[in-house]
Amino acid sequence: MTTNAPLPQSYDGLFPVGRSTPLGEYLRELWVRRDYIVRVPLAELRSQNAHTLLGGIWLILNPLLQVGVYFLVFGVIMPIDRGVDSYLVFLTLGVFAFHYSQRVISDGARSVVSSMGLIRTLRFPRATLPLSNSVGQAVAFGPVFAVMLVVVLAHGNVPTVRWLLLPVLFGLQTLFSLGASLLTARFNHLYRDLENLLPFVFRLLFYVSGVLYSVDHYVDEALLRALFALNPMYVYVTAWRWVMVGGPATAVEGLAAVAWALVTLVVGFAVFRAGENTYGRTG
Repeated sequence: MTTNAPLPQSYDGLFPVGRSTPLGEYLRELWVRRDYIVRVPLAELRSQNAHTLLGGIWLILNPLLQVGVYFLVFGVIMPIDRGVDSYLVFLTLGVFAFHYSQRVISDGARSVVSSMGLIRTLRFPRATLPLSNSVGQAVAFGPVFAVMLVVVLAHGNVPTVRWLLLPVLFGLQTLFSLGASLLTARFNHLYRDLENLLPFVFRLLFYVSGVLYSVDHYVDEALLRALFALNPMYVYVTAWRWVMVGGPATAVEGLAAVAWALVTLVVGFAVFRAGENTYGRTG
């Protein structure tokens, strides 16, 4: 039987069944587990590909191979008018920026359903799982970002004052990706089909987000171009190019980058917490 009475001062860790934790207490519990949130993904990164010949180098090789395949097809075998110079730089920034959010969201979708044993055994804020996954992907982005810098600098681009926005841009995209991963984690727990559907969703997004081509080159109307701001993947891909090499961008993309990050995080966190007491149930 549940009760709405306040918890006694000598709270010993027991809690009323079915009663949601107040937001402030929930956030404090997340902060208390910050060591777990950081250490677990770092350990998982070290163990990934540990039994392969190249080991952790695959963290860089995977996106590099993706860039190589697309450049070979669209830049060498069947070159098309893409409306950009230095296509390799353009493609590298687009693929790496897109790949980062895709990894955070896709892995976050599996974070709850793959941890059922832990959820049914221990009491802890469930948001720890997608949050820990996001931390791991943010760390894994480090060597990928180093490759981005090498490619950009090797093609004659020099650092500008816009590069000071790189931490801000990375933070905004991380917040957006975390919020989206909280949403996908909740709905993948409800409908396991989502995990199988996501690869096709991202494949579609990849081709409509300007990763392979310049949207400005093909879309002339300003109003129609502004509608692309409704696609967060396009927004962040465009922002990375503008910051690093001065690609075309407007205030619309800048405002959209902030709005997508804040709105998606707040909505994703609220939706995820709404199902807090359902995770791990068998029926």
